Amino acid sequence: MTERITCPVFEHGQTRGGQSAVLSKDRTLSYQQLEDAIELAVENLKRLGVKPRERVGLISPNTIEYIIALFALWRHGAVACLLSTRLPEEGARACLQNISCARTLALEEISIPGTRTSGMVRVPGNEYGVNDSADIMLTSGSSGEPKAVAHSFGNHYYSALAANEHIPVSPGDCWLLSLPLYHVGGLGILWRTFLAGGTVVVPDPSTDLADSLRKFDITHVSLVSTQLHRLLSDPKNIGVLQKMKAILIGGSAIPDVLVRKAVDARLPVHVTYGLTEMASQVATSKRLTKEGPLPVGQILRCAQARISDDHEILVKGKTLFQGYVKGEKIKPALDRQGWFHTGDLGCLNEDGTLTVLGRKDNMFISGGENIQPEEIERHLCHIEGIAQAVVVPVKSEEFGARPVAFVQ
Repeated sequence: MTERITCPVFEHGQTRGGQSAVLSKDRTLSYQQLEDAIELAVENLKRLGVKPRERVGLISPNTIEYIIALFALWRHGAVACLLSTRLPEEGARACLQNISCARTLALEEISIPGTRTSGMVRVPGNEYGVNDSADIMLTSGSSGEPKAVAHSFGNHYYSALAANEHIPVSPGDCWLLSLPLYHVGGLGILWRTFLAGGTVVVPDPSTDLADSLRKFDITHVSLVSTQLHRLLSDPKNIGVLQKMKAILIGGSAIPDVLVRKAVDARLPVHVTYGLTEMASQVATSKRLTKEGPLPVGQILRCAQARISDDHEILVKGKTLFQGYVKGEKIKPALDRQGWFHTGDLGCLNEDGTLTVLGRKDNMFISGGENIQPEEIERHLCHIEGIAQAVVVPVKSEEFGARPVAFVQ
């Protein structure tokens, strides 16, 4: 019999319904209120003709309505296709076509107010099969072409369980939704926080990150190195950051000088190595201290890792994605032994911790975003008068690296 997962929002709606589940600058929903909103949104999906197992696109910045719509799609048995708000209209349309997603819904269509039918029977969709498809999101592979990654509910569930063992989250804790939900790091915040019965805080997109940290009683935050650099550049933010339980830094190789600056400021910093194909974290450090070494990560319980003969990091485990999506098909991307080749270089230390050394290819990360030099070079060469272009990364304390072009 297939293992099933109870939706954490439903579960906490039964046991601690009055506890706050999500909040923003002008709205707060308890677990019971969030549960009611999700059920109502499921009714709206049915009214709109959305079918179970149908792929449905969502393109939106982080909002409480986005969270409601996402869980409503899952309750209804649909697959959420999460696209970046940075994609131009034509690019988004092409991505949806490539994954056979014919329908995109606006949030107001899903989570609009309505009246529940008196005596309505509760929708029996508050459990998910661990192997059932949950979402499809885009990542950028070493070729620079977007790849569509399919996750199961088990991928997110086991990732969150393991992450919470490493960095505990408790009822009453508040995790700032500082990463977009179309990134696996953003989705991980929802699963980790809701499993623990904590509160997800949705920041106001019109204000900067520091304002949100000061306004809300944030206990946990996930940042890319660029965000951390900007926060540390203002001394007024140090006191707020020091009071937190955990600051999780990922998304790129963090400059050593930035790590040392955060440690010297006595911040509760953990660094993590993860990837979309492993539903976020693979290895995460303990809280860094002045006496400790520069970031090395403990392999989380949900994952396995080994190093190939050419020093590439190979991974597998319960959080390993279902495969890459092309049309209606999902193709696994594993070797014969079931390992996924990450394209990252690293080494396993004697104590089992993982050190990441860099990319196997030329790709580099700037401000948490993947940069492929060849892609920039192709565009530069389309400019009249440019015969040849070479793009290389140059270290930046703020962005990790910035692309610099040499043109002929």
